[in-house]
Amino acid sequence: MDAPALWDQSLIMISHAYFERKEKFEMNSDSYPIWMLFAVESGRFRFRIGAESGEIGAGELIYCPPGCMFHREMVSPLELHLIGFEFASRQLPAHVPQVPSVKSHPADGKRLASNFECLRKLHLAVDPRSALRKQMILNDIWQLTCEVWEEEHQQDELVHSDDALMNRAAEWLSRHAHTPFGMIELSSLLELSPVQFTRRFRKSFRMTPSDFVRSLRIRKAAGLLLDTDLTLNQIATHCGYENGFYLSRVFAQTMGMSPSKYRELNRV
Repeated sequence: MDAPALWDQSLIMISHAYFERKEKFEMNSDSYPIWMLFAVESGRFRFRIGAESGEIGAGELIYCPPGCMFHREMVSPLELHLIGFEFASRQLPAHVPQVPSVKSHPADGKRLASNFECLRKLHLAVDPRSALRKQMILNDIWQLTCEVWEEEHQQDELVHSDDALMNRAAEWLSRHAHTPFGMIELSSLLELSPVQFTRRFRKSFRMTPSDFVRSLRIRKAAGLLLDTDLTLNQIATHCGYENGFYLSRVFAQTMGMSPSKYRELNRV
């Protein structure tokens, strides 16, 4: 049985300490028996964990796996949250580093700042309700991190393929995804047969060209359903589909509900 995805993991908080102004590290290097999260509100420090190194500042996170030596050097005094945690799932052993990168800079800074504010208020609380709230905050920070890792992974898959011709194909598909076209048109431009093109694209990006285009089109359709009053036929035209009937069928297969149901449930 495969291990669950990182975003599907639940984290269990073991410890939490808040430092309003930490001017120096007690030790310039250390390792821990559990996962440790260094969440920086202000200040900067340099770090090295395994092959990764760099500098971390406000709004950034460092995940130190258990048993890994963490080297650090203070640059400026820190406002810092130090959180020890474990994974609830036994399918992701705590002693095996599984994260794509130890450093993360969540894009949603306001949400992260709100989480930090709550942790500051609760850092000395020991009652069960406060412990539960801190547990929820930790898992929300984890989800913010997973969003960053997933986005970086998707970009790496498309930008850093070793096949330059397929990189060109992905760029072409991104530009033309929301207009009607046939895959034969692109495979001809690449001087490949449709079968050769599909196999080569799948090898490079772990998805077929059709799957790639569908994901772009459905993402745009979902946005238009939420942000506009366009009819389904109009949205289909904006997304590269011939008509609303076909869009509705593909949308339901992908999203698990009809476009009308999606709009009804999510519009505010």
